[in-house]
Amino acid sequence: MATVKEYKYSDIEIGTRESFEVSITTEMEEKFRSLTGDVNPMHCDDSFAKEMGGYSSHIVFGMMTASFISTLAGVYLPGKYSLIHSVEMGFTKPVFAGDVLTVTGECIDKQDGLNLIVLKVTIKNASQNTVSKGKMKIKVLL
Repeated sequence: MATVKEYKYSDIEIGTRESFEVSITTEMEEKFRSLTGDVNPMHCDDSFAKEMGGYSSHIVFGMMTASFISTLAGVYLPGKYSLIHSVEMGFTKPVFAGDVLTVTGECIDKQDGLNLIVLKVTIKNASQNTVSKGKMKIKVLL
């Protein structure tokens, strides 16, 4: 498990960046399915995903992929002193079990009166294809 970073608002500058990798497993998918109740066949039936979407197998839940931005904020940037304010995410390519994803956040704005930072978020697969991207506003508590 990663060590939780402890960026304070004054430590963060435009361009401050953090990344981490995560390997997607079928066990993760099963846990996500169990938590959410999402049993859409696109996410659990290889034949359906091949027939309907032309994919090689079922695709990972987009929201499961996006959930790693919580780890980005809560562990990496800013880490311990974070409180997520808002998130905008888009899904650009499918993710499959076995994919290794790199989750990156880069500070693109600071709102001094509110101690808010704005991160540009990018999630890429091992082929360096962007699978998700977005922005998140995070209040930095210290």
